[in-house]
Amino acid sequence: MKQLVFAITMFLCTTQVTVAQTKRHARSPFIHSSASTQRFGGERGNAPANDDCANAQAIAIAIDCASPIAGDNSEATNDGPDATCDDPGAGLLDVWYTFNSGAEDTVAISLVPSVQMTDWAFVVYDGCGGTEIACRITPATPVDLEVAPGTDYWIRVYSNPNYGDPGPFALCVSTPTATGPPPANDNCTDVVPQALGIGSTLTVTGTTLNAVDNDGVGYPMVWETFTLGSCADVKISFCGTAPKIQDFWLLLYTSCSVDAFVTAGSYDSTACVDGNFTLCYSNLAAGSYYYPIPATLGNPDAYTMNVSATDCGSDGPVNDDCEGAIPLTASATCEPTSFSDRCATESLPAVNCGGFTGNASDDVWYSFVATATEMTIGGAPLGSMDIALELFSGGCGSLTSIACGDVNGSGAPDDMIASDLTIGSTYFFRVYDFRTQFAYGDPTYELCIVEGPGSGLGLEEPNEVSPGTIYPNPTQGDFTIQVGHEAALIDIDVIDATGRTVIAQQRQASNGVVSMLDNGSLNPGLYVVHINDGATVRSERLIVR
Repeated sequence: MKQLVFAITMFLCTTQVTVAQTKRHARSPFIHSSASTQRFGGERGNAPANDDCANAQAIAIAIDCASPIAGDNSEATNDGPDATCDDPGAGLLDVWYTFNSGAEDTVAISLVPSVQMTDWAFVVYDGCGGTEIACRITPATPVDLEVAPGTDYWIRVYSNPNYGDPGPFALCVSTPTATGPPPANDNCTDVVPQALGIGSTLTVTGTTLNAVDNDGVGYPMVWETFTLGSCADVKISFCGTAPKIQDFWLLLYTSCSVDAFVTAGSYDSTACVDGNFTLCYSNLAAGSYYYPIPATLGNPDAYTMNVSATDCGSDGPVNDDCEGAIPLTASATCEPTSFSDRCATESLPAVNCGGFTGNASDDVWYSFVATATEMTIGGAPLGSMDIALELFSGGCGSLTSIACGDVNGSGAPDDMIASDLTIGSTYFFRVYDFRTQFAYGDPTYELCIVEGPGSGLGLEEPNEVSPGTIYPNPTQGDFTIQVGHEAALIDIDVIDATGRTVIAQQRQASNGVVSMLDNGSLNPGLYVVHINDGATVRSERLIVR
């Protein structure tokens, strides 16, 4: 379901709201580049031995984390109260550990997720059902925790399935590691900006070894700065850093107070031949800018940072504005072509589509000639992009919005269906990422334009019927849902392309399926079907012919 983008704070514990009313927001401006976008939808039938606090696994304090504890919350269930730094009422998938502080008054807790674990967090308590001592969401570095010597503590490692998947992880409780002096650029106020001219590139090298969080951003950081003499489009890249940067910051600050900042319009993982990332900042005013580089477990100590500047408005893609729209050819069946909106800038504010308004800071433009009165523009992300589409009639200087497509969330395809088109007329449409730039994944996607309702883009034919499968699909109206339970109450909502709920029913499954008979409410077109079995919520697309 669509959720509203929420403003974030600079810290690991952020203000959040219930998922039923919100659009997924990133929890910090920190990006971990290996994050997956696959949602957890499996059955949790084999809970781990330490699934509840009473059966917490005992672990010892280590001198270092050379041999961390291997854990896995893939099959975990919720056992515990709300975490203060997460959604109230969330069904957290948690496993439990306990340790005794011994002679220590400070310990370091390290939680390192696997590639499969795309949301990770931990809470520390002074007992089962006791007081919360610490709460950290997606920690990227070891967390120092003051403890009372000779005291037992409990660690609850969890994933919030509203934001990512559970999975294997490595956990370590150790004595704090002695460190040397911090780098010279550890404190933002100690760094002297270097001039960056239009058409030039500034390359700096440094290290994050022994960095600390002097500036209150929530992570150990070092800082690099530059000064612009005039308005510029700026790119920051880490080309040449080996091994490549895994974790990077999206905010570029205009002072060391970290209260004033600009956000990357998008970022790119292909511009550097070594796979390092490039961040794009458009229309920066003259002045000094400060960029933090996090010292995390995913990053090498040494880094190379390249900052380049071009004239304002000169560095976007060819189709950054309507006048540069890329023409596409309509066809009877979907023939997808891949595109990207990397380093694009906003042409128009985001459209309110089905009651949701995102962020159009990276919109790009396309055009096509109508070959039928009813046509569908299909868009399917190749990563975690939350694709949004808006269709216009008229020319670039006199556009009229006539349709939009933005029903599904991050990583899911969307169709924009338009009726009453004039055959032979040229129409323009734009594509952008609904999310703010506090988001995960490169903005790459596929597009196709077809005659009639529903493109089918992004819909794969399953090899076998699995829970959540709808068949037949496309359908003339009647359809069946495979729910994976012999007998269960299932909440089913069918939502049309405008965001209107046309069917809302609670049905009893029989032999693991629910049959839905069309009562005349499903006109030809594209629908989203939300299936809630009490344990998981699935969203599937349905095409009615």
